[in-house]
Amino acid sequence: MAPGSRNPRTLVLAGALAGLGVGAVDGLRAALLGHGDVKGVLATMLLAAGLDAIVGALVGGVAGLLLWIGRWGRQEAASVHGWVAAGCLVAAAAFAGVVATAGRHNRFLAAGVVASMALGAGVIGAIVGPALGRLVQRRGPPEPGGVTAAGLLLAAPAVAVVLELILFLVVWRTRLGRVPMALVVALPAALLPWALARASRVGVGVRLGVALGLCGVFFLAPALLVARARWATDLQFVRWNDVLVLVAIPAVGLHVSRRLGSRRRPVVSALAVAGAGLLLFIALGAHEPARKAGSARAGLVGPTLALVTTAFDRDHDGHASLFGGGDCDDHDRDVNPGAQDWPDDGIDQNCDGKDTSVAVLKSPSLHPVPEAVPRDLNLLFVTVDTLRADHLGSYGYGRPTSPEMDRLGAEGAVFENGWAHAPSTRYSMPALATGRWPSAIAWEDCSGCDSWWPRIGTRQRTIGEALKTAGYTTAAFYAFDYFMRSQGRGFERGIDLYDDRRAALHVNVNGPMESVGSSAREMADDVIAFVDQHRQGKWFLWAHFYDPHLNYEPHPDAPKFGSSPTDMYDGEIWFTDQHFGRVLAHLKQAGLWDRTAVVLTGDHGEGLGEHGISAHGYHLYAPQTKVPFIIRVPGLAPRRVTAPIGHVDLAPTLLNLARGAPEPSFLGRSALDLVAGAATSTEPVFQEVTYESATAMDGTKRRGLVTDTHHLIWNWTPDNTTECYDLRADKEEKRDLWGRGDDCVGLKTRLRDLVGVLNLPPHVAERLAEGVSAPGAPSPMPTHKLDARFGQAVRFLGYDLTADNVQTGGQTEITYHFELMESLAPGWKPFFHLQGAGVFRNIDHVPLEGAYPVERWRPGQRIRDRQRITFDLAPGEYTVFLGFYKGQERLPVRLPMGSSTAGDADSRLPVATIVVNP
Repeated sequence: MAPGSRNPRTLVLAGALAGLGVGAVDGLRAALLGHGDVKGVLATMLLAAGLDAIVGALVGGVAGLLLWIGRWGRQEAASVHGWVAAGCLVAAAAFAGVVATAGRHNRFLAAGVVASMALGAGVIGAIVGPALGRLVQRRGPPEPGGVTAAGLLLAAPAVAVVLELILFLVVWRTRLGRVPMALVVALPAALLPWALARASRVGVGVRLGVALGLCGVFFLAPALLVARARWATDLQFVRWNDVLVLVAIPAVGLHVSRRLGSRRRPVVSALAVAGAGLLLFIALGAHEPARKAGSARAGLVGPTLALVTTAFDRDHDGHASLFGGGDCDDHDRDVNPGAQDWPDDGIDQNCDGKDTSVAVLKSPSLHPVPEAVPRDLNLLFVTVDTLRADHLGSYGYGRPTSPEMDRLGAEGAVFENGWAHAPSTRYSMPALATGRWPSAIAWEDCSGCDSWWPRIGTRQRTIGEALKTAGYTTAAFYAFDYFMRSQGRGFERGIDLYDDRRAALHVNVNGPMESVGSSAREMADDVIAFVDQHRQGKWFLWAHFYDPHLNYEPHPDAPKFGSSPTDMYDGEIWFTDQHFGRVLAHLKQAGLWDRTAVVLTGDHGEGLGEHGISAHGYHLYAPQTKVPFIIRVPGLAPRRVTAPIGHVDLAPTLLNLARGAPEPSFLGRSALDLVAGAATSTEPVFQEVTYESATAMDGTKRRGLVTDTHHLIWNWTPDNTTECYDLRADKEEKRDLWGRGDDCVGLKTRLRDLVGVLNLPPHVAERLAEGVSAPGAPSPMPTHKLDARFGQAVRFLGYDLTADNVQTGGQTEITYHFELMESLAPGWKPFFHLQGAGVFRNIDHVPLEGAYPVERWRPGQRIRDRQRITFDLAPGEYTVFLGFYKGQERLPVRLPMGSSTAGDADSRLPVATIVVNP
């Protein structure tokens, strides 16, 4: 589809037919990779073919329109005014591209985006430039020649290479500001339309096939070499399926348009093909096997379904009732598959077919510790970042990547079915620290942190605090900036010696997803030094080795497995294993081996191309979440355990080994009985991942459940699809059994029930009973009355305060009394500030400890919200302020006439003043 075709109208039909063919091939490939049944394969083919036929018709229509405009423009001699206008359009595109990508860590991809935008605009400008000139000024005879497809194929790749090199090697390495950098790129880019038009003249008389061959030799081959060289660092996260389909449709359409010649009524035929494609897309858009395979592996299907779902979302809650969106009431924003289902209110808010009932999560009991286990037991807890189980010899891997870990496994319990609850450090490590699933952890905003990742709430007990109470000297060594003590994420609580120095050895290059550097040797040195300094007494040490994380880097003393990402990843495991082995050897040399338990796991796994996925963070498949679990305890015999185990089980296991008192907040079950060989029942492992998405209001949510036989994955929102794999017959999770087995259906029911429980804040029933009075029901009155109004809807009655004078480090508890006078529009939230002595602190929280957000309040209800405040501050007077906000808007504060209290300029109400004494 290019300006060299004879009939612009034929391009529409050529595009539609090309899209139909490309989509069928792409859909077949996606379905076969998904290993669906015959119906699923056919449905996926037709879904992708229908969508791509529509896209092809649109691309062909645009190309035909441009061709017509170009021919019209060449009926007069080209005017400089036209090239100036076209150049301005290209300059604007380049300027916008630089501004949009200037903050990106990945400079190579940023340069590619800008080069693509500028080149695309330049090609269009080269075609329509004469037309723009004709609109401005008529002059001279018709312009001979014109832009040809062959000419553009010869000229555009060279221009693309030059643009990429200039942007990446020159522009992005300067210290210019965003706007000056954009101007440096935009001004020369303005010459692209004229330059491409002139350069494409070399294609006059050249056959298209010859141009394609030359393009392949001089552009495609070098591009493939560059892609191979920069794949691991820059290119593996690009949506290549979408890119290839968008390239294939015009390429095939160009060939088809030549074959069609001067076909009669091509537009009618094109509309028929595109209309059939539209019917296929509508009919199969809700077909789950087609949506799953298409969204995961076919180009354009996933993004298009997301856009269409958004377009048909009537109540704008991020979910539609069409195309498998699963919204059971598309007229109510509070009812959708991702909504909070409030218990026992007679409403099925989350569209699972039933109303949630309150269920209390309880901490399982600990087990008796065998007498063979030393009473002065040391605890060495080692986590290795990005360590998947199936790349260790203990789990059947053929390469010698882990001889030291394998030796540890030969002396301990190797759990063959161990899983991370989340595929990323920011959620898996808190689960390890707290013995709770990520959605059951009390989180706090981390406004002072370098990234938006949350911190563990101050009321949430950690394994460090529990073992400190049990009489252990505690230590933690980390080598990643996420754990920096200055971030205050909660890992430091209860830790006597917290060492984050080695984080400086890893430098992020493309955000937290990638870094360069090595710390395994230094981490082992630090652990050995700690062991030497603490030979007496009982200690707990958590050491987190980071080297296997992307980027994979070679080490001079490591074996050369090869140069592929998998080979390099294996080399990182070997290097880490060697230094981990130094630690084990030193424990033996120091005489501590017989009284030190060693617990080893990975915080998550790593995708190496399985399911078309690289790295980690967004999926629950086995490569991203199946990790090693090796527990070696002196006095207990080695064994292999098939029972499933998850990260939340390790905190109670460590506490159990320490013979500590049970920690009620730990929700995992101690695995000590399994390590000791006891045959007890086990529960499935729950998994979850949630991340923000530009196409879904609630982002993307996936949930999973793993037994010793099956792995169920629910792509909750926005896809609302389910996958199920038989781990006995399909360890690589290639054959999706969903819809073909009762075992999977039963697991889905169990998973939805658990999600319903975890989707509620902890202790919700108790908090609602304590803090909410129905309209007209008796309600306790505040001891300090204020009677203020926030807008017309919220009345603030006053507050209770346990103490208005505290010592530094002390606490006070304040109870806020509200009454809702009339319905409040969605989106309003309360804010709470603590200010004084030159200090400002945001103490925002969801009312009733997260149990009752403002959107759940009903007119006439009285709400009593209790908050405990710790004053780890300098002596002085501090005031608690209260208000309500939605985005940048705040509700105005109104008080009765004659009141001595007044709201401030920020629409805040000063509630109580507390004096902090030295």
